[in-house]
Amino acid sequence: MPDPAGSGAFLASAVDVGSNTVLLLTVGVRPDGHATARDAALATTRLGAGLRDGAPLDGAARARTRDAVVAMTRRARALGARRVWAFATGAARRASDGRIFATELERDAGCSVELLSGEKEAALAYAAVRHAFDGAAALLAVDVGGATTELTLGRGDAIEGMVSLPVGALVLTERGGDTAALVDAALAGTELPARARARGAAVIASGGTATALAALDLGLPAYDSARVHGHVLAVERLAALAAAAHDAADGVLDPGRARVLPAGACVLERVARAVGVATVRVSDHGVRHAFLRQRLAAEGVDADMRALWD
Repeated sequence: MPDPAGSGAFLASAVDVGSNTVLLLTVGVRPDGHATARDAALATTRLGAGLRDGAPLDGAARARTRDAVVAMTRRARALGARRVWAFATGAARRASDGRIFATELERDAGCSVELLSGEKEAALAYAAVRHAFDGAAALLAVDVGGATTELTLGRGDAIEGMVSLPVGALVLTERGGDTAALVDAALAGTELPARARARGAAVIASGGTATALAALDLGLPAYDSARVHGHVLAVERLAALAAAAHDAADGVLDPGRARVLPAGACVLERVARAVGVATVRVSDHGVRHAFLRQRLAAEGVDADMRALWD
């Protein structure tokens, strides 16, 4: 519902136009900087369906995604959001018409749409978990998306390395074959897991794959951000949790997420094993949270999102 009169909260929204889903986050920021989640939404539009590098986006996928983004921006403004910003990631990045599509979204939704580079997406994923789990220890942020997976190694505010890998839950599901071998081949091209292992880095995972696995592991009847955030997953349980995803498709999981979860779980499991960790901590805070914080900061609004569900 709209912000109560006189509370002084600044409402703003971010729309994440991903390769498998479109996500909305609306927060209210009080004058003291404390931010509270006011609304969140998800639509599985599969923007990256059938996409090959350098090819155009599928027409039906474009239409589904366009409709979802327009609906979410309207929803945010109806709630009272004073600013609405959007960004697009892997599928739009890979497509020959991705930038054109972003421009069309700007026109139809009436908000800016930034096409994130893989490096910026990785940096935002790190910023999100760094802000959510303040600490000085080394960490590897893993964001498993629909088209790509971003890995970012850092300690505190200092980023030591980042990479965007061309393996994501939707892409791998559509490709079929030996998913683990495909992921391992992608990992062979980066030193980050080995560097993370040498530093004894913790692995913190964000994105739909990680949060869905946490919800399943917790046995939640409906998704609960506050309970998912910070949950620790045993790496040895990831495959079994993903295998049970279809049974939960009408409950805690969106059916579109259930379909691609086994491939996403495989990505997370192979990364964790490459780093040599037995557990992965889950962050409900992802790229959209850090993106929104950055945009708010540019408006002179310093948002503290660490207690987002208070």
